[in-house]
Amino acid sequence: IGNIRQTLAHIDPEQFDALSHLLADESHALYITGGRITHALSEYLHLHMQVIRARVRHIRGTSNAWPHDLLDLQEGDVVLIYDIRRYENSTLRLAEIAHDRGARVVLFTDQWQSPIRQYAEISLNCRIQAPSAWDSTVAMMLLSETLIAAVQEASWERTKNRMNALEDMFDQTKIFRKFV
Repeated sequence: IGNIRQTLAHIDPEQFDALSHLLADESHALYITGGRITHALSEYLHLHMQVIRARVRHIRGTSNAWPHDLLDLQEGDVVLIYDIRRYENSTLRLAEIAHDRGARVVLFTDQWQSPIRQYAEISLNCRIQAPSAWDSTVAMMLLSETLIAAVQEASWERTKNRMNALEDMFDQTKIFRKFV
């Protein structure tokens, strides 16, 4: 609870709103990645953003294949990176290359701030400290979910159409069982 309170107390609402509008804007592609621990958050955000908008890619940050993902990166595209302490050199290098290619780097990081901060146009700092050997990503997940809702709201008509099309495909493939 303390991590959530401290994280929310330090989030600039104007910066958060600017980020949600940036992610809702389909005039550029959106690339999402994370590190060894935060890749789960990046995959979660990626799955939701794929439903909300087109041109969303997930970069496997822990793979040596990530340079392939940057081949199509255009100036003005957005690269959103999750990076917390034990900051990974490969993720830092990915951010540097993306920045050098003209991408707009967005960073979700911890209270100590990843070195990627130097390349980030927008940086959201989340408190991750926990009384265990592991850091807590609860505050990052909360911000991620709030961001998903804000981006969906900013582009609801488009999102609604995409969600309906996806549900139609699910119905056709019978991937999920219907209970109604």
